[in-house]
Amino acid sequence: MRINMLQATAKGFANLERALKTESIRQEKAMNTSVKVEGFRLMRLLKKQVREGVTGGRKFHPLTFLSRSWGGTSKRLRPNKPLRRLAIAVRYFVKDQHPFDMRIGWTGPKTSKSWKRIAAKQQQGFTARMSQSRREYFMGMGARMGKRSVARKYMFIRKSTKRFKTPARPILDPFWQAEEHRAWRNIQRNFRLKMKGQRI
Repeated sequence: MRINMLQATAKGFANLERALKTESIRQEKAMNTSVKVEGFRLMRLLKKQVREGVTGGRKFHPLTFLSRSWGGTSKRLRPNKPLRRLAIAVRYFVKDQHPFDMRIGWTGPKTSKSWKRIAAKQQQGFTARMSQSRREYFMGMGARMGKRSVARKYMFIRKSTKRFKTPARPILDPFWQAEEHRAWRNIQRNFRLKMKGQRI
């Protein structure tokens, strides 16, 4: 009888262990899905805000006339929408294993090093050398502009100007500061719903 009791106890522990392991796996999958759903929401929101030129309620520093003319047509300036092209490469990435690591921005294995470098450079700001060829480019641009153009006078750069400064345009820091609390609340809500068997 004692042997049977020991066997029953051992069997009970084994069943409990399997049940706990199954529940642990279920919870981990639910958390993974919850984080991915929120990551997708944040990615879409960040794309939208970058296109609009504002993240976390902070507007990007506007483009100068020189920036808008660089790479533009012979007589027209590009729209004053700083960094809108960066929205194309915004991604989210969630590591599948615990602990979960959610990343938003120019991140993950599908984002090229080039996009990551450009995004980092724009957020930090940078200074480029004003070469003679670039100076002549702007002069030619100004010469082709009509005399009524408000940008024309900015195209003729002084010889003493040796640097072309691009200001920092913070993106991820203000975005996360504005969204962090909501993101964690959403993940917790998603997890509760997922554990109840509901779609999120």
